[in-house]
Parts: sequence; structure tokens; C-alpha cells
Amino acid sequence: MSVVALVLAAGQGVRLGEPAPKALVRVAGRTMLEWSADALGRASTVDAVQAVLPPGCARDFESLRRSWSGPARLLEPVTGGETRQDSVSRGLDAALRELPHSEFVLVHDAARCLVEPEDAERVLEAARATGAALPVLPVTDTVKIVEGGRVSGTPDRRTVALAQTPQAFRVEILRRALDQAERDAFRGTDCASLVERLGVEVVTCAGRSENFKVTHPRDLELAEARLLGSLG
Repeated sequence: MSVVALVLAAGQGVRLGEPAPKALVRVAGRTMLEWSADALGRASTVDAVQAVLPPGCARDFESLRRSWSGPARLLEPVTGGETRQDSVSRGLDAALRELPHSEFVLVHDAARCLVEPEDAERVLEAARATGAALPVLPVTDTVKIVEGGRVSGTPDRRTVALAQTPQAFRVEILRRALDQAERDAFRGTDCASLVERLGVEVVTCAGRSENFKVTHPRDLELAEARLLGSLG
């Protein structure tokens, strides 16, 4: 199957407290975009990687271009939109112009810069069943539903999980989900939430606690320590 991977790097990441857009912040000598794109580019099942950048940041792509070794093809970057969904749509459109016969698309948040090639391979294998899959982590703490500062329920933690990326979809399913969400003015927090609205069965595979999303300054310190450790 032909696979293109979208690496979403267009967010500003205000909570991280850095002057640069989050995915362009350096961790262990490289930007989070570089770490994420490089890992997906080394996955045996990925044919091409499409980066989605913040406006005016095309120059920041050059270091990734210079260091790129694949084996996947590195496509020219595209500028993201106002929302995550807009960025996914722009990235998918750009990738399909270059690889119009792609069957599957991976969508990954660049801020999960400790992603490994095996993460992509595992979720793609899971997506073969229904055309949609995502990696998840089990919840170990008790979960509370809170409304207006008051607890309104306690779901069985065996029925909830923490979603990660990369998420994998058949191209036509994700395209249909994005179009439907646009018509309905629906904004989801990940691509799987858009696909779920179509009634498509989204299957899961095992995630990794190491594949966390860098959101706060402490996350950045932890990611740097782990990446430097892996280099050592």
C-alpha cells in the first residue's frame, strides 16, 4: 500500500512559553519537526513525508531538507491553516498532488518528537482492518467528569484511553471526514474524532508512554533528556 505521512507543525504552542512556534523549538540539537519527520521517514511502510508549517517559516525547513536521508521521500512543505483541521486538509491536499494514488495517510503531531518508526508501522497494520486506527494508552488513574467545578460522574477507567499520534486512515475516509466536519462546523481535537462521526469503526493499537506530547516546559526538559540519552 502507498502511504503518506503528514507532520503537523503549524501550532504556536503558547503553553510551552517559547518564542518560536512549538514544533520549531530545538530539543537535543534538532527541532521537534526534524525528530518527528525523520522517524516517520524511516518507517518501512511510509513512502513520503509532508510537513505542515506555520506561516512564514519555510526557511526553518531547510535544516530538515539538508539532513534528510529517508528512505521516504520528503515533500515540499505547505503552510497550515487557522485550525488543526485546516492544517490537516492543506497537508493532505498538497501530498495528494504529489502522490495522487496514496491509499493511507498518517497524521502525526510534530510535538510528539519521541515517535519511532515502529509506531507508524504498528498503527498502519491496525488500520488495515477498518481503514482507521490510532495508538492509545490505558488510563491508570480514576477519571472524573467535571462540570462547573463539580463532579458529575466517574466512568469506568477500563472504557477510556489516552489517544496518541500517529493516527492512520484510508485517504478517502479521512477526506470524507474532513469534508463532513467542515459542512457541520464541527471541530474535533484529533482526526479520529472526525472519522468516528462517519460511523467508521476506529480500531486501536498499543501506544507508548515515551511518545508523549511536548506541551509544557517540563515536557521539553524530559524530551531533551530522553533524546540525549538515546544518542549517548
